[in-house]
Amino acid sequence: MDLARIEQLVDLVSRSHIAELEFTEDGTRVRIVKNSTPRAEAAGPPSVMQDFREVRVNGHEIGPPAVANSDEIVVPAPMHGVFYRAAAPGEPPLVEVGSTIEVGQKICIVEAMKTFIDISAETSGVVLAVLAEDGHEIEAGQPLFRIRLAGPS
Repeated sequence: MDLARIEQLVDLVSRSHIAELEFTEDGTRVRIVKNSTPRAEAAGPPSVMQDFREVRVNGHEIGPPAVANSDEIVVPAPMHGVFYRAAAPGEPPLVEVGSTIEVGQKICIVEAMKTFIDISAETSGVVLAVLAEDGHEIEAGQPLFRIRLAGPS
């Protein structure tokens, strides 16, 4: 399931009276739970995701998409393939939740057409969540990591 499909589901729930939706497609489980109380107007541009208490993909919470004043981003998969957290079988993951990362640091590997492609961080920050399962197939645009951006030094 790709990010566009998840966004469609979030939009569907936001426009309906549905309070909670759990959906499984091609092995990906998505759970969307609407906030039970109306939200106060948030600073910055509005986001449909602000209306939700919880949005999970395969049991991992994903946050709202990055907005102008947000200090978090979601790193999407650049292509379809198989997601690997470690450089080789039996080695530790390249990054863990809580890891500080730097621009250019290898954060995962995607295998596509029997080729292993290193995926590097495009920004510095701290890994808040790993959103894909090691060794599982991913779709282009699927959320892989949630990162808190590094503040100005």
